[in-house]
Amino acid sequence: MMCQIRKRTEPEEIAYSLYLYFLGLSLRNTSKAVSRFVKRSHTAIKDWIQKYKPEMLSSRKIDTYYRIYN
Repeated sequence: MMCQIRKRTEPEEIAYSLYLYFLGLSLRNTSKAVSRFVKRSHTAIKDWIQKYKPEMLSSRKIDTYYRIYN
């Protein structure tokens, strides 16, 4: 029996998608921008926004993340 392992989206990719969305890109444009790294639909990004509500995100955490990883 062959088993397929589900590939989950990395937290860094989710954070970058949310960062782009909150910068002002639309859901579809955010999806197009991250398509170089990961293939996700605009509805997946919408689900991430609902799951990780803006009050859970602080711009300081996002800025710190990009200083560390970029």
